[in-house]
Amino acid sequence: MTYTRPKPQTFADLLNYDDSSECRYELMINEDLREVPPETEENDYLATELYEALKAVVARRLIKTNSTTLEVRPFGDKSLNRYPDLVVLRPGHIGLMASIKKNAISLEMSAPQLVAEVVSPGNEKSENYQRDYVWKRQQYQTRGIPGYWIIDPHRAQVAVLILVDGVYKEAIYKADDRIQSRIFPALSLTAKQVLKR
Repeated sequence: MTYTRPKPQTFADLLNYDDSSECRYELMINEDLREVPPETEENDYLATELYEALKAVVARRLIKTNSTTLEVRPFGDKSLNRYPDLVVLRPGHIGLMASIKKNAISLEMSAPQLVAEVVSPGNEKSENYQRDYVWKRQQYQTRGIPGYWIIDPHRAQVAVLILVDGVYKEAIYKADDRIQSRIFPALSLTAKQVLKR
């Protein structure tokens, strides 16, 4: 007799789901699982470069790249969780994640301080563009995440979104523009430094 493990139906189920693969999954509103493809070398590199810059102003343990799943409200593609390229946690998250033995932030936990996504290639109608510029923006705004950075090497820009009265206000930085971070005011970084290849 073959045993098939039931698919997760909630975020908590997803955290306990193990299909013996190394895959990461997004749980969809219809309870389907969507495999999250591995990060490209470029996306991973840019997230790591931002990590290196942030560790000058944030405790290293609070910065996670490509390893934390974040529960969100469904929007756009109806995903109930995301794996941001970079997350800056709050100190209280460390103990909570240790208790669930996963790098995960549920809706019951406070929002992280910052998330950053590196955009994959595609025009404004592509799923890559929609996912990072529209769907995740709405999800992270609704989640109350104070800062969301959209790192777009293909458009050579960094969009820095700051939550003001529940709505993201956006500033676009290019080339030698010095990024202004209200969350981490001591951070000294240009768009070119974030986008370096």
